[in-house]
Amino acid sequence: MPGHEPGPHHRFLRPRADPLGEDLPTPALSSRQRAFLLVLFAPFLAELVSGSTPPQAWILPPVVLVFMAIYGVAALVIREFSLRIQGGPATVLILGLAFGVVNEGMAAHSLFNPSWPDVGVLGSYGRWGGVNWLWAEWVVPFHAVWSISFPVFLVGQFWPEARSTRWLSDRWLAALSPVPVVVAAGSGFYVGEYPLTALAWAAMFAVVAILVLAAWRIGPKLSRWRVWPSATPSTGLGVAVAAAFFLGGQVGTWQTPRLGPYPEVGFGVLLALFVALAAAATTFDPSTVKGRKAAFAGVLTGIGFYTALSPLSEFVLGRVALVPIDVAVWIALYLLYRRRTSELPERTDLPPPPPPGAVC
Repeated sequence: MPGHEPGPHHRFLRPRADPLGEDLPTPALSSRQRAFLLVLFAPFLAELVSGSTPPQAWILPPVVLVFMAIYGVAALVIREFSLRIQGGPATVLILGLAFGVVNEGMAAHSLFNPSWPDVGVLGSYGRWGGVNWLWAEWVVPFHAVWSISFPVFLVGQFWPEARSTRWLSDRWLAALSPVPVVVAAGSGFYVGEYPLTALAWAAMFAVVAILVLAAWRIGPKLSRWRVWPSATPSTGLGVAVAAAFFLGGQVGTWQTPRLGPYPEVGFGVLLALFVALAAAATTFDPSTVKGRKAAFAGVLTGIGFYTALSPLSEFVLGRVALVPIDVAVWIALYLLYRRRTSELPERTDLPPPPPPGAVC
């Protein structure tokens, strides 16, 4: 897919210093190659590392292609759109919420199916109007963080010299944008076991449209907003935010019935937790050393959470070879974290920060 390849005079092709002090070499990969690797990496992280899909399923070409079309193309399109409007991390996250609706609503139908395997007790507790609301409250933000924001952030660490470079032309961005929705809806019709009403489809398209509009109109402003302007981010805060998000969602969501017979209480508790964590994450300014370290520490914590769960997934759920895969991924990312952050002291003589549209 043709990318936006600047000429030799462009500043992204010259050796330069990263805003965090790193000496960045001339890019070794083309925009087309980076775009393809993101399309492949996003489903690898979202479906394989998380244990959602068994490793053995990845030998089936149709499975890989569908995952690339839904997860990979979505991550690429969201990254490119955010760069074009200078939207920043908030735009990526809001569009990630839209992706969560597309993936879990249009493709899997789990937002509506009370018998979906992962829903469990939430298929009856917290269900209203044909929607599994408590399940939706967890799984949609999960996809926004895990399936979209994490891959987009990490490719910025793989290739810091191209962190703010566009990889797609406007024509390719327009052509690829509907692909995840079309493939998700098509696969839902083809393999979905729970039929959806016309109202459900209309509601999902409306929600996705509203989120895209919000990402476009208010995402850039939210990316620049600091709830606590004087707060200093730290790796400890990054670890705490990620741990609270994944523990609260992956574990706490299914504990909400213990709060009493009113699911609204549990819904409100989880919502308050997620809002508080989002507020704390506004300190992770990617144009600063400490902000970048805190964000990367949070990513490592999230991946470490599912690495810790991988023995359960492998030996109880039959995800063969998941443990060595997850351990290898976490170690590789930890070494990358050390490389990117261990020798980045705070300085006052650094070059200007990246453009406000930088997404990671």
